[in-house]
Amino acid sequence: MVLKISIGLCTVAVLAFGYAVKSVKPVLIFVPPNNDLLKNLVQLIWIIIISDFIIKLCTIIVKILLTLLPAIILPTTKRGKWYLFIELTSQFYRSLVPIQLWLIYLMESYQGHQKVVGVFLSAAYIVAKGSNIMQAAKAWWKSFTKLLNNIQLGVSPTKETLLGVGCICPICHDEFKTPVQLTCCHIFCESCVTKWFDREQTCPLCRATLVDDPAWRDGATSYFVQIF
Repeated sequence: MVLKISIGLCTVAVLAFGYAVKSVKPVLIFVPPNNDLLKNLVQLIWIIIISDFIIKLCTIIVKILLTLLPAIILPTTKRGKWYLFIELTSQFYRSLVPIQLWLIYLMESYQGHQKVVGVFLSAAYIVAKGSNIMQAAKAWWKSFTKLLNNIQLGVSPTKETLLGVGCICPICHDEFKTPVQLTCCHIFCESCVTKWFDREQTCPLCRATLVDDPAWRDGATSYFVQIF
């Protein structure tokens, strides 16, 4: 009995999701949807949630494909920048998708002499949404400039310095491969410390802060749903 109920619920969920996907296809390319789909607030929020989910799913797929690329095509040291750029591009896009839907809903929900209410609410929404769009745009541009910049983490240490630390990387505990000396004077393999800085801001040994916020550089995807 429980199995039958579960199968029934899954079937309903798949059918509802399939219908929603067909409904949101125009939304994803900023084509005005059928007004019948925005008759009430529940339908509006449902379409926005499904749209957001589809974009996040596509973002994850792109990150997976990026991860599968061999190191000869995309070096490990540059993958963090690409993960950051892809995620912030996704977040910027997701922040733009609901705008059209909310404006259509607010303008179409009020008729006659109440139309002024819809205009007022639409203006208030645009003002409130403006700051969110600006923040997303600035974050995206910052990630784009980081992607273009080939900033070195440190300098190449001398042979005497390498001998002084034993020629062993403190992270992988193996012989140095392309060693790099950070500003705090500690030495690591370039690939090892690059992966470390994709998750942390500080030196693995002395905990001195050396890089900016590493959020999204490890391939993570945001959990929040962009409803407004």
